[in-house]
Amino acid sequence: MPSIYSLQIFDAVARRLSFTRAAEDLSITQGAVSYQIRHLEEDIGTALFDRGGRGITLTASGEALRPTLARALDDIRSVVEKVAKDAGSGLTISLTTYFAARWLLPRLAGFMRNHPHVEVRLMHGPGGNPTSAEDVDVAVRWGRGNWSGQEAELIFGSKLTPVCSPDLLKNHGSVLPLAIYLGKILHDDEMRTPWAEWLALTGFVDPETLEGPVIPDPNVRMQAAIDGHGFALADALVANDISEGRLVAPFDINLDGYGYYLMMGRRSSSKAVGDFREWLLGEGVNYLRGQAPTSIESSKAL
Repeated sequence: MPSIYSLQIFDAVARRLSFTRAAEDLSITQGAVSYQIRHLEEDIGTALFDRGGRGITLTASGEALRPTLARALDDIRSVVEKVAKDAGSGLTISLTTYFAARWLLPRLAGFMRNHPHVEVRLMHGPGGNPTSAEDVDVAVRWGRGNWSGQEAELIFGSKLTPVCSPDLLKNHGSVLPLAIYLGKILHDDEMRTPWAEWLALTGFVDPETLEGPVIPDPNVRMQAAIDGHGFALADALVANDISEGRLVAPFDINLDGYGYYLMMGRRSSSKAVGDFREWLLGEGVNYLRGQAPTSIESSKAL
């Protein structure tokens, strides 16, 4: 089998029909080109070029070899470029700004310190299939982890419970009926089911009557709760808001089964992605170990 190097030189000469110009393209000497072509012809057992006084032309064998070889070399270049790109140091993470600001960013410096050559890019991705985009390497998504056709690894689970501003609680006394009838439920498209599930735990049997504004962005939804616009279902990431008095969690009823999940994109085999996955899952374990079991229950107004 001829060497790839000699085949690359044949491809260059066949394109230029000149040993001199092929040598210039390849940044080697004309003698080196002639040497490789001569040995290639010896390996194959036939002449590939007619060498006339006015230049060179391809023989019938050369004409037969050229198009197939050109396509094969193009395929090799494409694969090598893809492998190089996949092994690159860039890392694009799709996630909500809520999770980024409240959990990931305070920890991310540790990953970057141990992996200084990985260029991290955070991309806002509130829902849907966050790994379908070509440039997304990994995604963090909230839910039960049962998305059809998508594999997900649990980073950490977290209970859900309603939260509201202290003033709203003080002004409305009997919380649950007023929250329902006055349209004080703050919804997210993906949180309608959790609200129905949480209300079922209280014995409320008609969740379809729920009213209230839909606020898909969790940061905005939590701010709306802080500003007194209603009740939002919240996870443990609001612990600081509760401890500092911006929110209260007035119910002793918590909904289990939800959490933050890691989903892999199209470059799951790259070293940067593998390193981040290992680090993130480890951080999730550490977070649960250091988290007080009643963190989300730290404020009970009723």
